[in-house]
Amino acid sequence: MGGSIKVFCEAMRKACEDWSLGYDQSNRWAIYDGGECDCSSLVIWALKQAGFDTGSASYTGDMSANLTARGWKRLPFSISSVRAGDILLNDTYHTCAVISGSGIAARIAQASIDELGRATGGTAGDQTGGETNTRQVYTYSRGWNCILRWSGTSDDEAVSNGGTLEVDGSIGPLTVSEWQRQCGTIVDGVVSGQITDSKPFFASLVSVTYDGGGSSLMKAVQRKLGVSPQTGIIGRGTVCMLQGWLVLHGYDVGGDIAGYLGSATARALQQSLNDGKWS
Repeated sequence: MGGSIKVFCEAMRKACEDWSLGYDQSNRWAIYDGGECDCSSLVIWALKQAGFDTGSASYTGDMSANLTARGWKRLPFSISSVRAGDILLNDTYHTCAVISGSGIAARIAQASIDELGRATGGTAGDQTGGETNTRQVYTYSRGWNCILRWSGTSDDEAVSNGGTLEVDGSIGPLTVSEWQRQCGTIVDGVVSGQITDSKPFFASLVSVTYDGGGSSLMKAVQRKLGVSPQTGIIGRGTVCMLQGWLVLHGYDVGGDIAGYLGSATARALQQSLNDGKWS
């Protein structure tokens, strides 16, 4: 099973449209609202958010080798053939992702340049509204060397074919998407807005971002569990309430200590989602 093309596209769109995400090659992995990235770190980050294996990919020069070894095909670039989920790549200079549409009507998301017109040295966050951006697909001035296109089975196909969640004890994009769907929140496959200090309490949650603003999914979960206040931030109290709710509904969280979302609690959550208990 691969990752989710839908979550990949939404992660790129959210970072470039909803967040104030700046451009800086010297601080390129600070990818959160108010942070910084460059073109390749953003695409690699979004792939990871969507559950794709990116190997040791770290910049434009090694993306193709790592991704084509893991289910992606390298295709000749033609603007008429692009479609959502494609990665457009110049092996030396630039990359972006197609987030919607196809052909000349497609839209891409990308990290472009900092507010000073330079690769590094500016202020964190998007100071111009265009350091990271979405726009109509275009032919790069230095040329796109290829299209990288996912050729494997995706989590999107598993959902559309009526598949149930794999009970594997890892809360990735597919599990989060189903939790969001049943709780009635936006479905993007990512638990956003968490804080790094709380990370030890949810070790089995792998589809997560950290900007401290709270998650709409977690707020909905906290309402259902009776947690107050509903901050959208996962802490030990929220995990304890989740474990209690799961046990009350007949699911086994044995093996995890109270307040720790490990693999046992994750498996119980996945079983409850397969049973439709959160709708």
